Amino acid sequence: MITAQEILAAGNYVEQLRRSVHERSLPNNERVRAAGSCLAVAQEHHHAIIRLIEERLYASAFALIRLAFEAYVRGEWLTLCATDSMIKRFWSGKEPPKIDKMLADLEATSSFKEKVLSQIKKRSWKAMCSYTHTGGLHVQRWNTVYGIEPNFSREEVLEVMKFAETIGSLSVIGIARLANDDELAANTLNGYKNRVGA
Repeated sequence: MITAQEILAAGNYVEQLRRSVHERSLPNNERVRAAGSCLAVAQEHHHAIIRLIEERLYASAFALIRLAFEAYVRGEWLTLCATDSMIKRFWSGKEPPKIDKMLADLEATSSFKEKVLSQIKKRSWKAMCSYTHTGGLHVQRWNTVYGIEPNFSREEVLEVMKFAETIGSLSVIGIARLANDDELAANTLNGYKNRVGA
């Protein structure tokens, strides 16, 4: 399955991302606190996914992928698209728009005009939902010729790790945007490219 070296490298990358934003100064307003919190939650999901994979708790790791994606999209939408009144409603406990609306709003901005996020959703949403809600894909991975036991392939686990690293990296770049820190954003992007060999 996943080697100790791969887990160590993934854990080191999580820690590198965490340190890059730890105690970073951000503007103190409702938009930044709401968006930054969502981005921080996405990072925490990334960290949890790696720890769960390390413990071979693959079902729980896979279930967090959708949550990490949604936390990231929500954070960027709150940063770039939400009106002040939407931010206030969000703080009062109201739900933001559905994910398709948030993606459409985001991809109308110059930062997301390539529509990569909606492509990810189109390609992976059904699987993400199945894993989050214990659907057929998850159940399939718990049935073998020997009975009921986890049966996740190495390729699937590596794909989840890579996706989590992508979301974690993008979340740090989102926090860099909130902090108006272009250097942090560039360093994070370069670190991510080095990590994935791009």
